[in-house]
Amino acid sequence: QFAVQYAHARCCSLVLLAHREGLIKLREPVPNTSPDFWDVIFPSPIPWLNCDGTLRLNHPDERRLIDELIQVVDNIECPDVSSSVKWEKVALNLSQAFEKFWSNCRIWGEVKITSPELAQARLGLLMATQSVLRYVLEENLGVVAPLEL
Repeated sequence: QFAVQYAHARCCSLVLLAHREGLIKLREPVPNTSPDFWDVIFPSPIPWLNCDGTLRLNHPDERRLIDELIQVVDNIECPDVSSSVKWEKVALNLSQAFEKFWSNCRIWGEVKITSPELAQARLGLLMATQSVLRYVLEENLGVVAPLEL
């Protein structure tokens, strides 16, 4: 469970760093409790798509994280499946997909300068990941989803 809690806290710290650096702007940058979602003021909407209407997130590790998020949300939303889900394994798989994404898909440095829209889309993916991790930690595993470690 610690690896999953670490991934959650890491997502939170990266989103708050992006807010401090002006890459995104949040309405409530320091929530009192674990946020269900981040209220993003800028950019609005998050630039998920390129100008040709295709998804901006094409790196294999971005795609893997999106796939894991979809699977977890499907497990949460399907009551007939939800009772048989091994939530520890599901949460660990999601946190591992996040770690691989974070290791291989840059947000700062050259990406922030040359392609801020890509950096913002990746931050959107981080926010989605944080929200799903928080839900699984608190609702399915019954543990705290820390904002920091």
